Amino acid sequence: MNLTLAKILKPLLLSISLILSTNISLAQNIHSSSKKTIRNFEKAKSSFLNKDYDKSLSYVNDAIRSDSSFTDAILLKAELLTEMKDVINAIETYELLFKTDSMAFPRAALALSKLYDNQQRYGESADMLQWFLSFDNQKESLREYAEKQLQLSLFRKELFDNPVEYNPHNIGNIVNTSADEYVNQYYVNESKLIFTKRYKSDLPEDVFLKENIFVTNIIDTIFTIPDFLFEGNETADDIGAANISGDGNTIYFSICGGEDGLGSCDIYYSELSDGNWSEAINIRAINTSNWESQPCISHDGNELYFVRRDSKKGTSDIFVSKRNNDGSWDKAERLNSNINTDGNEMAPFIHHDGKTLYFSSDGHNGMGGYDLFVARKNENNDWTEAENLGYPLNTQGDEINIVVSNDAITAFISADRTDGFGGYDIYEFELNDRFRPEFIEIEIPSVEDLYVDAMMKGASISLKNIYFEFDSYELRQDSEDGLNALSSFLKSYPNVEVELSGHTDDMGDEDYNQRLSERRAESVKKALINKGVSSDRIKTKGCGSSQPLLPNNFDDELRALNRRVSMTFVKEY
Repeated sequence: MNLTLAKILKPLLLSISLILSTNISLAQNIHSSSKKTIRNFEKAKSSFLNKDYDKSLSYVNDAIRSDSSFTDAILLKAELLTEMKDVINAIETYELLFKTDSMAFPRAALALSKLYDNQQRYGESADMLQWFLSFDNQKESLREYAEKQLQLSLFRKELFDNPVEYNPHNIGNIVNTSADEYVNQYYVNESKLIFTKRYKSDLPEDVFLKENIFVTNIIDTIFTIPDFLFEGNETADDIGAANISGDGNTIYFSICGGEDGLGSCDIYYSELSDGNWSEAINIRAINTSNWESQPCISHDGNELYFVRRDSKKGTSDIFVSKRNNDGSWDKAERLNSNINTDGNEMAPFIHHDGKTLYFSSDGHNGMGGYDLFVARKNENNDWTEAENLGYPLNTQGDEINIVVSNDAITAFISADRTDGFGGYDIYEFELNDRFRPEFIEIEIPSVEDLYVDAMMKGASISLKNIYFEFDSYELRQDSEDGLNALSSFLKSYPNVEVELSGHTDDMGDEDYNQRLSERRAESVKKALINKGVSSDRIKTKGCGSSQPLLPNNFDDELRALNRRVSMTFVKEY
């Protein structure tokens, strides 16, 4: 980008240089014969250069009052108001300039068009640019800029005038906080939402923000209190952007500043074995001395999409590596120009259908900042032209990532909105028909399958469909199906021994809740014994209110989810 073009992208330097430049004599630039007006104008310029904007505004107003046709002062006031971020009055002042003498400073049309764009007045922005381009004597660099901005204004007007249906719902302050939460994956197999959180450590010696991966379970559309995805990794400084394989046995993520890293950030994976995740393994086949992050594995496990930032160009692109027959990863390839631009592309999400890609970009035409896009593979397996997901999903700010469920309808987005809890929050919404991928049916595991999976992983699991009334250890009648599934599982694995842990909400004193939780575990044990499960295989304990799934300050319907029994495996099959 040459110096002239760089200047015109900054509203302050765009036209104020015309009246403050030392290369233009005062006599050539001043359009007033009043000495008093010129004195006030000179004081306004001096105050402006000293960044005393209030004083500058006072002087320039005096100059305009004494000579209402003094275009130099009107232009200075317009740029001054722009610098003071008073956009509405800046627009009115630019409009006054063009009403007074449209040919005094034609380049000011570029500044006014930018302000119109800021206020989503895209038609007026385009009109100003078309007026500017109607003159043949404009500098080539300015003409190129104006032509590009005109195309963008017309594009934004089309999206703004034809909004897509978009009703985002903040998933709540159990997950979202004043820190940044970035959604990584909706893992439908186990009803989990995986996300990266960027936050300030509680440790006073930690100056920099940390990143780590969290997981929240979804129970009847309710999100539980998040846990660290990797137990024992709570102190990691910079780990994030996680994505689990379709079979649940491999997780891909990024680590920045890793001891065995090849660049500033690399992509790693861990494998599930005996209920534990292995040590992180660097995927050296795709990592370079550049920055690699934001991995997304295809549902069949054969393609790994990720972002690579070129350290020399300073821009990021989306790449894909394909798995070889021996399980290794092939050399990564940059996706075609329908996806990647001269700008930045990031946050790839390949849907379960394997042919619909969502991503974020500031290089394609958009509403401003980073927008979200979708592209699809054609019959030749090539990516077609990316399509903007529309307004108001995309805004003048940054929309940075999106994930879509296998049902092709449910989607999650990270956005920094005024109705959030601070920073980037996670929102859920129904994706507009036009941008939906192909529906992919995924077999949702039965309750018994979930118990088997937990057993294989050596993980604790809350018993499913087993309920207690408030302040009671008596099982509700609608617990029968849950008890049948549990007894069927235990009979299918006769060597398994378990420990049942009772839990309560926080209503009542601690001692009372402890006794109540013990009795709840005993009630489930008794019911299982009545269904033919040996008592020797079942231990019980109470945890009181010490391990809630949800904060207890919610309404009773949500608090009821804390009244439960969980199961851990003492002796596996």
